[in-house]
Amino acid sequence: MKSLALFLFFIPIALVSFGQKGEYYTKSKKAIKLYEEGVRYYNLRYLDESLKVLNEAVEIDDEFADAFMLKANVLFEMGRYEESVLAYKSVASIDSSFAITLFLELAESELGMGAYSESIEHLELYELNPEATRRGLETAERIRKLALFRERLIQNPVTFNPLNLGFNINTEWYEHSPTLTVDEDIIYFTRNEPTGMTYEGGTPVMDEDLYMSYASGDSALWSKAKNLGKQINSRYKEGASAISPDGKYLFFTSCGRPGGQGRCDIYLAQRQGDIWTQPRNLGPVVNSRDWDSQPSFSPDGRTLYFVSNRKGGKGGKDIWRTRVGDDGKWEKPVSIEINTPFDEESPFLHPDGESFYFSSNGYPGMGGRDLFLVKLNSEGVFGTPKNLGYPINSSKDEVSFVVSANGKTAYYASGMPGGFGKWDLYKFELPDTLRPKVVNYARGRVYDAETLQPVRARFELIDLNSGKRLVESFSDRQDGSFLVVVPRNVDMALNVAADDYLFYSENYFFPDTASGDSIVFDVALRKIKEGEKVVLKNLFFEFNKYDLKPESKVELEKLIEFMNNYPQVSIEIGGHTDNVGSEKYNQTLSENRAKEVYKYLITNGIEKERLAYKGYNFAMPIDTNETEKGRARNRRTEFKIL
Repeated sequence: MKSLALFLFFIPIALVSFGQKGEYYTKSKKAIKLYEEGVRYYNLRYLDESLKVLNEAVEIDDEFADAFMLKANVLFEMGRYEESVLAYKSVASIDSSFAITLFLELAESELGMGAYSESIEHLELYELNPEATRRGLETAERIRKLALFRERLIQNPVTFNPLNLGFNINTEWYEHSPTLTVDEDIIYFTRNEPTGMTYEGGTPVMDEDLYMSYASGDSALWSKAKNLGKQINSRYKEGASAISPDGKYLFFTSCGRPGGQGRCDIYLAQRQGDIWTQPRNLGPVVNSRDWDSQPSFSPDGRTLYFVSNRKGGKGGKDIWRTRVGDDGKWEKPVSIEINTPFDEESPFLHPDGESFYFSSNGYPGMGGRDLFLVKLNSEGVFGTPKNLGYPINSSKDEVSFVVSANGKTAYYASGMPGGFGKWDLYKFELPDTLRPKVVNYARGRVYDAETLQPVRARFELIDLNSGKRLVESFSDRQDGSFLVVVPRNVDMALNVAADDYLFYSENYFFPDTASGDSIVFDVALRKIKEGEKVVLKNLFFEFNKYDLKPESKVELEKLIEFMNNYPQVSIEIGGHTDNVGSEKYNQTLSENRAKEVYKYLITNGIEKERLAYKGYNFAMPIDTNETEKGRARNRRTEFKIL
């Protein structure tokens, strides 16, 4: 596997210098024939075959520097750095001036095997060569910076104790691309295993499918993984998925499906009860004629990140971003600014909405693809990527990385020794400096207040200060269950609405110091009929005044939306107070507050014939006035169906 430094320099040299005949460091015709055969294999990228005949050539003549040099290149490209170093040293022992780039290439192999001091020593030897080129010297400087960077990471390791997810998930084959519901109750992942058929020559035909497993207890144990079934998986390849926080929506990749836009496309399926709907291709705006995969989406479900090798990016594989517009359609994807001329993959946006993890070989790292963290601000602008450190990152590829909602646990795929198969899924405790913000989540059930039957309802969490929708979700059509992520450090309104029902509102604020425990509550929705009331919990007034605060706009707009959706409905706005102060004072205050809401609705297009208002002072409490908590509940504005 070529690293960052070598990618720009050595491949073109190797293809030229090993493609030409000339004077060789051997007189053996047999060795020369084998060497030239190795060159042909090398230029065709048949590395195993090239290595085989080159080994035969150097066995015939152990002074054959040309064969050792090509062997070193082949081994390097195979990622066999230690063997590559030995081959380069064989060349140096035969003739240290064999090639201008000899010590530069040796230094690169030593970088790959982690021999950083030796790498720097050989860089210095290359730099002393008067024939060293400007491009070669620039490459040497990149190698030196990488060596020093990796040395620094190794000298300052982060805590890393990976735990294999066990035999119920991992097999002797390949498990990768985990994604979890926000409560960590369900994990979805990709399994790549033999189909039972073979290609000519005996190589097994592999197929990728999506699987799921349920957490048992503290998620130290998982249930036996099961295939998602024919509704999601097909005879084509499925994998690289992302599940919504509530487990209701699944973005995934499928390759080669009829009707697709390109080689691999992104699809969306919805779960209703225990059944997945027919997957829907995201269409030609998101999917291209090329390779599109590895989706990840924002907590509000309106922004999708994915990986593609389409034209218009910066490198081979880039991370792209698209958003759902106000018309409900996907906007044209754009390449995000953290992409490099190399490969960026495995995007994961944490439910906190700002911690973005990804894999790249375009930034300084330990080798292969390293994992990085970058922060995303409220304007959608990325900061500077931070390497997750050693030994989380190694000389191998680190990919398929996700983090739990509470920020404590990371899940990823690795081929490290000691596992069950080629690639296994692992989890580990994420160091504090690499953690996202903790997010809370609310879960429960929406049902009809009279029949107790489940109701399909829409959930919205809205920032009361900016009016921005933070989260949008729906309760399950079959059982009414819901799960929504609740952001931290934001004054927000929760609004729950369903057709032909009165809406429900609640107010939430969780400081950064709050625990990551879930909030459990049920929502009983009432049919729209005479006499029913709704407390407007996100209306706010100045203390002892009737001036509406700006953050009341969110709730007022919801009330206007309700009135416009049901033009036959008329309502009374009722103002209520606690019993602090005189009856006369509270009567005036409650009436004026109700009147302010009444006036706002009329100003915004609601016919005054459909509206009434009344102040009730403290005559109709809904809680005790003996405690501050009770008095706070009694101070309210509500509307009643007339």
